Amino acid sequence: MNDVLGAGNTLGSYLLVLLVYGSLFVVMRYGNPTVAPAFRKTFIILYFVYAISIFIANYVLYRLGVMSFLPWLNNFMHTFIWIGLCLNFVYAGSYNRPIWEQFVFFFIFSFVVKLAEHQILGTWEQPNFFGISGNLAYMLGWSLVDGLTPVANVLGLRLAAPYIKDLVVPEPKLR
Repeated sequence: MNDVLGAGNTLGSYLLVLLVYGSLFVVMRYGNPTVAPAFRKTFIILYFVYAISIFIANYVLYRLGVMSFLPWLNNFMHTFIWIGLCLNFVYAGSYNRPIWEQFVFFFIFSFVVKLAEHQILGTWEQPNFFGISGNLAYMLGWSLVDGLTPVANVLGLRLAAPYIKDLVVPEPKLR
């Protein structure tokens, strides 16, 4: 059961994590209350691409030794709910903002979630980030990587647009 929930975790622990996600989602909605109809198809495609690929990538990166193990329920919630729904929602409301702002949004939200999951579930416990010592460096490092998600979105959407009708392909701006 430790592989599913993590050592010492209960379903109540996961409900608390969902409360954190939900609280952050309320904050996200303050800037943009809904996904614009023109962006919904793009939102759905990004949801499945990120939820599935990052779920797999988290495990592969663990096996390669560059990430700590995320118990299966944590990995599922983190990728399908947090990244797929919540961070994708941030992108749906910010893709037309300057790229540096998008980076900051993704970095801050990702860092808060990693801190919360670390405190509540005991995950994100790796002692370094690619040779930079410290657990805080590990969580900051992966949050900085998450900050690059809007750049990855633009590149991926540009590659997919010729094959998928009605995708929104953002034109990133610096300011």
